[in-house]
Amino acid sequence: MKRSPSCLAALALVFLAACSTWQPIERRTAWTLYTRPGAPVDVACFARALDPAFAAVEERMGPFTKSVRIHALENDARRDLQSDAEFETVPGIGPARVRAFHVRPSANPFESAGVFLECADAGAAVHELVHARIAEEGVSLPLWFEEGLAQYFGDGAVYDGRWYVDGLCCWPLRELREERLGDADLERLLKIGAKDSTSSRDNLLVHFIGWAIVFDLAREAPNADWRRWYDTWRAEGSVAAARKRIDRTIDDRSHVEWLARLHDPDPGVRFAAAKGTWKLRSASAVELLLARLEDEKDPTVRFALALNALITGGEARLSGRQWGRFGRLVFPTLRNADLEDPAEAASLDQVRRAMRGRTSKVESDRAFDGLARYWDE
Repeated sequence: MKRSPSCLAALALVFLAACSTWQPIERRTAWTLYTRPGAPVDVACFARALDPAFAAVEERMGPFTKSVRIHALENDARRDLQSDAEFETVPGIGPARVRAFHVRPSANPFESAGVFLECADAGAAVHELVHARIAEEGVSLPLWFEEGLAQYFGDGAVYDGRWYVDGLCCWPLRELREERLGDADLERLLKIGAKDSTSSRDNLLVHFIGWAIVFDLAREAPNADWRRWYDTWRAEGSVAAARKRIDRTIDDRSHVEWLARLHDPDPGVRFAAAKGTWKLRSASAVELLLARLEDEKDPTVRFALALNALITGGEARLSGRQWGRFGRLVFPTLRNADLEDPAEAASLDQVRRAMRGRTSKVESDRAFDGLARYWDE
């Protein structure tokens, strides 16, 4: 499975965006969608991602005062770049992919500012709109806090046309558990600014520690405005405080306690909680998914629970008892699921073939890609 954090754009991508001609193809009150001449873009698909993304960001950060420029990188000249511009193996972490970025307005007349999206993904849009909202307000924040806030709000799922923030980013959680950064590294990462030249590894780690600190601040005061979270941090402002908050986030009990949201009365909350749990590679997380699957009635949530459990089966060591429950819960759910979207239904058919060993790895990966809204965080 691809691991796809939204991170800072490679210089080549910024140059490509700056030197290309963009034209508006759709105007809404909050946003204008731009594309390059002749580039085919599914406007309705982008609207389905952007509308809930804008609603979620404005609910938590206040309304945008100007229409935001959204640039669709889907099916455009970016594809002419070699694959190593899209994917990069980060030392000690693994493959990462730039799929969205935000460019602040500047005095350069040749640079296009705004949000750039490789695909119509609501989570990526939320992440970049957090940056756009902060830029619009002219607020100066530490890079780690801004990226952590964007990661926190950008983790979730669209259910019934609404973006549900979950906040538990499973990949950073797992990586930070494995990294166990020393105080010297932590201090260095906290000092990195947006204009600093950094390695791809440090860039990711800034995102990760930012998310871990923001997650703990948000868990401590879930109904507070994000500015209050920042004010709380400023009152602490030390490496020791950062260490304490990160350690609370990556504690083994953290995800178990958070996944109590799988039993929330709102199916959107349950869906957002289930999505992406496979990245924990955790037998305890699978146990929680299976327990919820026993009683879950909502078909969307039920499918997400089963699919994330299935993927975890290839990532974690499960007990024989757990595999036995797969046969009773997971496999029947995936066999009997009836997905309304034709493209998703076709992908599910391919997944079923893969489960029977009747597809190649390339076909299997493509099938799971078609079901990304259920598992990709």
